[in-house]
Amino acid sequence: MKKIAVVTMQYNEAFFLPRWIDYYAGLVGIENLYVVDNDSDDSVREALKGVSVVRYPRTALDDQERARFISKFVGALLELYETVIYTDCDEFISHDPRRFASFGDWLDATDFEYSTCIGFNLVTILEEENAVLLDGPVLEQRQHVRFVSPMCKTLVVRKPIRWGGGFHHANQPPHFHGAYLFHLKYADVAERLRRQAVTRALDWAHLDQGNHQRTNDLDLMNVYRSFSQLGRKDWEDETVGRYCARFLGGVKTSQRGGEVGTMYVAPLDIAANEALRLPESFRRLF
Repeated sequence: MKKIAVVTMQYNEAFFLPRWIDYYAGLVGIENLYVVDNDSDDSVREALKGVSVVRYPRTALDDQERARFISKFVGALLELYETVIYTDCDEFISHDPRRFASFGDWLDATDFEYSTCIGFNLVTILEEENAVLLDGPVLEQRQHVRFVSPMCKTLVVRKPIRWGGGFHHANQPPHFHGAYLFHLKYADVAERLRRQAVTRALDWAHLDQGNHQRTNDLDLMNVYRSFSQLGRKDWEDETVGRYCARFLGGVKTSQRGGEVGTMYVAPLDIAANEALRLPESFRRLF
């Protein structure tokens, strides 16, 4: 497997951070994990033993500033690694286990400079599943996913890239190569409510950023109720392919100038009206 690093940035992600470390350490080795820590509490930093830690001093949260910093940090790591991945703590990128035996096999077999992940939200269907995650593989407890365009991010790179806020947009056009991003934000109801309380209380540099992270608990629970209204469908690659094509067709260019140049702005409003049942072979990914 080509030398690869994985990076995240986090603040007090006590629930997802240990899971993120366990998952990606299993893929690339804990010595190749980098956590940009935004002055978390001591109890959370305890989970960072064994990974490389970069302190990012805590100020009012500016999503664009964060994206600039991570873009430059990933560019620096590419002096040391052939491939660098950035994800949030609740984002797990995987290969297709029906085609490749491991993530490393997918990397070795796939030629790209920038690779866009096919993005899904894990959905918790409260009438059928536990509201919280128990011990054991997550994908044995959450068996349905929903294609959502904001999770289609260009996060696997072999050359420097410039991301925009939320890492949804970049100065390189998106290309899919068969990697999946599973977003665990809604996988545990108790954690989602806890985390929403944290993000509501954050000091934001710009009030037009992070609106979805400041919604109230009633609106959040209505999101969970909406999952039960989705149609159910077995996973079909053709269905996923149609959503990917729709995503690519919705990408627009924006001229930003300076060191950014042309940005490829991804559509953020595409969401499947059905929940896809994961193939059995996916259930042991994590």
